[in-house]
Amino acid sequence: MRRMAETTQIKVIADEIDPNDESDVQLHDEEHLIIPEGVEVYEINGPYFFGIANKFEELMANMDNHPYVRVIRMRRVPFIDSTGIHNLQNLCEMSHREGTHIVLSGVTPNVYAVLEHAGFCHLLGKDHICPNINVALDRAAAIVRRRH
Repeated sequence: MRRMAETTQIKVIADEIDPNDESDVQLHDEEHLIIPEGVEVYEINGPYFFGIANKFEELMANMDNHPYVRVIRMRRVPFIDSTGIHNLQNLCEMSHREGTHIVLSGVTPNVYAVLEHAGFCHLLGKDHICPNINVALDRAAAIVRRRH
């Protein structure tokens, strides 16, 4: 378990996404995907279970600024356990209190089924669970535009 937790990584992507590093990006011509103002993108690589869930929660709690939209890329999350789901629910509730919207990107069918069974899709809203990063960034930009 510990070794699995050590292989799961969380990274923050600040300004743009390089299409050469991507597998779920639909490109027109090698343009970089610009992350809209007020949006932060986090990528989770590996299983989302109790070890990484707590690490992610700590990362979110220690952030000084709160973006208007947090996109969480899950394209490389093969499974999520009940602690991971509970942590994701806490993150959504904490973010909601801070005025931050959560958008999930690239959720695999297996993970989506688990989230749906747990009622997570109802909590977040199906329109906040996107098939890839292009759709997620468009959704995030639309949420930011509604604010103004």
